[in-house]
Amino acid sequence: MGRRFFGFCFALLLMLAAPAAFAAEVIDSFASDITLDKNGAMSVTETITVNAEGDQINHGIFRDFPLYFTDADGRRRSVDFDMVSVKRDGEEEPWHTESISRGIRIYAGSADVTVTPGRHRYVFTYRTNRQIRYFDDHDELYWNVTGNGWIFPIRLATATVKLPPGVGATETTFFTGPEGATGKNARVSETGAGLVFATTMPLGPNEGLTFAIRMPKSSIDPPSADMESTWWLKDNRNYFIGFGGLILVFAYYTRSWLKVGRDPARGVVVPRWDAPDGISPALVNYIDNKGFSGEGWTALSATALNLAVRGYVKLEDLKNSIVIQGTGKPLGKEKFQAGEIELLKVAGGAGSSLTIDKANGERVKSVGQAFRSAIEKEHRGKYYNSNLIYTAGGIALSAAALVILFVFGSLEPDTIAVMLIPIVISVFVSVFVAGLVRSLHRGKSLFGKIIAIISAAIGVFVGISILATMGLALASSLVELHETPMLFAVGGIVLLNILYFFIMGAPTPLGAKMMDGIDGLRQYLTLAEKDRMNTAGAPEMSPRHFETLLPYAVALGVEKPWSRTFETWLAAAAAGAAAAYAPAWYSGNFNSGSFSDRIGQQRLEMPRRHFRGASRVHPVFFGKRQILAQAVY
Repeated sequence: MGRRFFGFCFALLLMLAAPAAFAAEVIDSFASDITLDKNGAMSVTETITVNAEGDQINHGIFRDFPLYFTDADGRRRSVDFDMVSVKRDGEEEPWHTESISRGIRIYAGSADVTVTPGRHRYVFTYRTNRQIRYFDDHDELYWNVTGNGWIFPIRLATATVKLPPGVGATETTFFTGPEGATGKNARVSETGAGLVFATTMPLGPNEGLTFAIRMPKSSIDPPSADMESTWWLKDNRNYFIGFGGLILVFAYYTRSWLKVGRDPARGVVVPRWDAPDGISPALVNYIDNKGFSGEGWTALSATALNLAVRGYVKLEDLKNSIVIQGTGKPLGKEKFQAGEIELLKVAGGAGSSLTIDKANGERVKSVGQAFRSAIEKEHRGKYYNSNLIYTAGGIALSAAALVILFVFGSLEPDTIAVMLIPIVISVFVSVFVAGLVRSLHRGKSLFGKIIAIISAAIGVFVGISILATMGLALASSLVELHETPMLFAVGGIVLLNILYFFIMGAPTPLGAKMMDGIDGLRQYLTLAEKDRMNTAGAPEMSPRHFETLLPYAVALGVEKPWSRTFETWLAAAAAGAAAAYAPAWYSGNFNSGSFSDRIGQQRLEMPRRHFRGASRVHPVFFGKRQILAQAVY
């Protein structure tokens, strides 16, 4: 009675479990018919019978196919693949493909059509080539029948292989299980249809069937010379596109630089104590920096200081602001340069003023824009050509080369994403280093600048790229060794754009002459006292001489050494001269004992503040203290 009862319970459990098992989404059978031609090409028809229940199989199924293999030398090689057709239950089925890591994914079905629950039979037909491995003593077909990407179990997998007429197998083997496994849950037999490989146990998710057939040497015709050349070009197209683009971009930029980017010959720089051609401090700043430094606020501060020294305005230092106050001095016939007129319009007449503080930010912004525009309108292209049209052409050519590489090359999608990380980092670091080197090498030859920029930028780029590549390759295995050179091809294109952005611009012949004079003025302002005294014809130091050149020192960023020289002179002058010195153009607590420290302190970048919308505080230094030129962006 007890045995009957337990038997009844067991049968009941089987009956209850049967519907659940039947309802599972599985691949009931995976049957592959393979025909191998004498020339090595293969025709494959895969009949995949699935049970769909609307869980994972809603609109159809997909099949992943590898497009690359690793040869005996460890190099990645591509295979030919041509999809012929997809059918479902005997009818043509819509299909499309997309690139995946190391291969292609074929989608069978449409997003607009839902597959009805039940059994369905999909038939994939395709042709492929370059699957034969040629050894010294035999030819071999090594083939993964099912692939290892299925998320469903496969109850039965079979592969029927038809070899070319007159060709027989000398040895066969097979493997089952996950990728790299050596399970033997299969059998092989020879029938009239060919060799038949069949699993003897169901395959779990991500498990597959793989076989190898060894044939006598020369059973399969080796590829012709033309086919070998085609395959070689296909295998190396990334290198041709990537490094070809690098060479093309380099050739374009080099030719453009030789045409328009070379600096004119520079003259001998000798110390001088006046500006070349009597140009204003603002124009000195504009020419020296090949455009305005500090977004033009340095030039504006030097201009206000110059007008104050000449008596047209007075600088009033208050606790929380600086006021540029007009003195009402008649303009007369004195010549004013671009930019000076704009500042005199708002703060040159009697009773007129410009207050630089937070509350007056909008007006300061407007004055600054008018000041910069006046100078740029009159002098743009006169002393320096940026040649941006040539740089834009190089950027467009680089973008085209990268698009062609990413679209028509064979880079892995994941590798492209990984590749962008060190490149983006290298761009920011290279720009920073290139700008730093450029500022540190002011006055050196163009060749010296190029070498410095290349050395620093390449060093940073290579270091970051290698570290990033190694780290990401070890962490995610996304970057394979064969694709690492492409990182340097793409990075080289990016680096060329950074480099030539800095060196493509060139002074005009007039600009080169003016730069020689400005460099001579800078030399004079920074000379030690004994060297300045030995300069033939140099004026003796005096408050007037100091004040005349002070705006130029501010424009060139060398106010500290110049003011220190004046402080030394004051200390050596008659007793009480230092304490008595008080410039008429400045109103405030003026202490000559610490004058050089106050006027020579570097411009500090103030924290971003908000007033009247998005704004930023720009510090500019006049004489004693920090002047905040607050401009609204």
